[in-house]
Amino acid sequence: MADFEDFGATAASIALQIERKLIALGVDWHDESALKQLAADAMQYDSSKTFPGLENGGETQLARMELCGLIGLMNATIAEGANDDQRIHGSDAWKALAKALWSEKGNAK
Repeated sequence: MADFEDFGATAASIALQIERKLIALGVDWHDESALKQLAADAMQYDSSKTFPGLENGGETQLARMELCGLIGLMNATIAEGANDDQRIHGSDAWKALAKALWSEKGNAK
């Protein structure tokens, strides 16, 4: 089935959505401290629980929840591409966010 998928195009589309969510959240992807805070929050996200603040209709919280989903989609797309011997790259915004996520993952240990 992977022969029919364009992982590069999918990653580019997801990266664009990530950029839009970062803009909606007022996060500049050149601001490492803001990305680290966002990454720390994303590492705590549990899709089986209500996202804090969402019950109050918080659009910011909804954007953060959607961003967590996009992070998962991007990781899955990159992994599927790698399984198909394709090197998938995201945008500069994705790379900055991924760097913050890896940093937070290292701090969690």
